[in-house]
Amino acid sequence: MMFARRAIVSLVVVALAGRASAADDTGNFVVQLGQDTTSVETYSRTDSRLEVDQVGRAPRVLRRHFTYEFANSSMSHLAIVVTPPGATIPTQTVDATFAADSMHMQVHNGTQPVQNINVAMPAGTLVVAGSSPWSGYEGRIMKLVQSKNDSLRATMYFFGAPTTSWFSLHKRGNDMVEISNEHGDLFQARIDKAGHVLAVTPVRGTGKYSVTRVASLDVNAMAAGFAAREKAGAGLGTLSPRDTLSVANAGGAVLWVDYGRPRKRGRAIFGTVVPFGEVWRTGANAATQFKTDKALDFGGTVVPAGFYTLWTIPSAKDWKFVVNSETGQWGTEHKPEKDLYTIDMKVSTLPQAVENFTISVDPNTQGGVLNLDWDTTQASVAFVVKP
Repeated sequence: MMFARRAIVSLVVVALAGRASAADDTGNFVVQLGQDTTSVETYSRTDSRLEVDQVGRAPRVLRRHFTYEFANSSMSHLAIVVTPPGATIPTQTVDATFAADSMHMQVHNGTQPVQNINVAMPAGTLVVAGSSPWSGYEGRIMKLVQSKNDSLRATMYFFGAPTTSWFSLHKRGNDMVEISNEHGDLFQARIDKAGHVLAVTPVRGTGKYSVTRVASLDVNAMAAGFAAREKAGAGLGTLSPRDTLSVANAGGAVLWVDYGRPRKRGRAIFGTVVPFGEVWRTGANAATQFKTDKALDFGGTVVPAGFYTLWTIPSAKDWKFVVNSETGQWGTEHKPEKDLYTIDMKVSTLPQAVENFTISVDPNTQGGVLNLDWDTTQASVAFVVKP
């Protein structure tokens, strides 16, 4: 488990203010990104303890054991042990204690110095890690179902973040709850009468994971199978690897693009995974960065030589290409006030689906054409180099 500055809300652990039922409870979840299983987990829960065994596959196969302890209806202790399948020595351990208004956490990463992290947070905060016990959300949903309220809003903390944020739950009929958070993610959770999560569907945001409850799950066998596939070269690896495009001569200009390359994974992309009419990071993870050493004329809009980020606004018929002056930001941190140029793009249908999102440039003697290819869609914009 890595402590990234932006965790996708596909993984959640919880600091509950008690549980919804006094009876012992167990369950199993399979988490997928499109057609690919990214993690599996099994949990057992009582009033005073929640334990989760989880196996994640990206960027490499790791087992995680989470232990949450509760006292007087509040979380008192959290322990996480991260181990490669078949190993006995952990690669990481986390030990966190909770006071009425704060959390103190110690993180051990191999032989590196211990990290001490202190964060102010109220009792009952939902604590979010880079892996997935969805049993945490389930505990809060069960609490909401037993209440007379239609919604619940509380504090949430992403591991590695400097401060807390918020999340909320909203009932949508008797068998559906919407989960949203401050970072723009929205999920729909189908539930049973007690509030157990049966399935989760991503609706909006960067957390495109789906979750399915299964009747039984052999975590040891799944871990061994995932590890064997990884050893044979069929592991998931990084889900959206970073790539760099360098063009030495496009009409005399030197171009450079740095971007994340998400995979199709059996999904319909535009209009679903990438919504129409909304600003898209044009890739994944950190914002897509672009450099040119010459001024470029995009159909009458001149972009001077410089360093920028590139954004797009897809639609069913046409796209907009947006050049922004800020660089180095995360892909969800688009600031429209820093947009410099908005340019029309041409859209066409590709004869075959492209699995990995791809940015390319077709150079010519005057400039070239910048192409964005993913699924069966190509968006392109031509440019000429200004003398």
